[in-house]
Amino acid sequence: MKRRLLLLLLIAFIFKSYSQDKKTTFQLSIGPTLSIPKTSELTDTDVDGSPEIKSSINIGGYILPSINYSFNEKLSLDIGLGYYLDRFAIEDKFAAITNKVNRNISQIQVPMHINFHFGSDNSYHFGIGGFTSIVLSAKEKGETITDLNQIDLVDPLDPVFQSNSTVGYKNNIKDNYNTVNFGAFIQLKKFFSLSETKKAFVLVKINQYFNSIKSNDPNADIANYVNFKDEKEPTTINFGFGIEI
Repeated sequence: MKRRLLLLLLIAFIFKSYSQDKKTTFQLSIGPTLSIPKTSELTDTDVDGSPEIKSSINIGGYILPSINYSFNEKLSLDIGLGYYLDRFAIEDKFAAITNKVNRNISQIQVPMHINFHFGSDNSYHFGIGGFTSIVLSAKEKGETITDLNQIDLVDPLDPVFQSNSTVGYKNNIKDNYNTVNFGAFIQLKKFFSLSETKKAFVLVKINQYFNSIKSNDPNADIANYVNFKDEKEPTTINFGFGIEI
């Protein structure tokens, strides 16, 4: 974590050194990132039990130094390089087995977008663009629940029968993600004055990943009898507060 903070401070210094003319400003924003619920119904399979993957809301965070270059009063360009921690609450159901886990995806993200200015004093900026993400780490921690009631081979009258068992686990799942991936987003910023020379802003941004999750491994054991569709690509929302420096 210390190395990442030092990297961001170095990036901020470099950005600041290039933001000396009137058309260029250095911005720094920080805030939470929320995961959007999704359900992937894995219907392309020969296994009973309605396999599916559900994600629910979880909260991470980000810090983003960026440079804004103004073409004119109505149009500008933003380029940034920041640290993002996306967190997802996942329920992975496969026949009698359910995995309930929290995933933490740590990454460096490079967003770039065009802003369209409007409103009083052009204080609203609507942005549309894309990003490149470099995954640093991906981990999950949770529990596996086995419901033996769904297995016909088990006799529920057996005295050693237990209907449910729960086992906790931790996994490094970085290999499940592409190291470099891409996405797109839309963003809305609202600027306001802190003083005669300083401005701040609040923002909301919706991110859609395109290829963060790898395709299924054809060599995996499960591929011998299950043909899974890929899990749906994640969507996140960023809320933030920022300042121009």
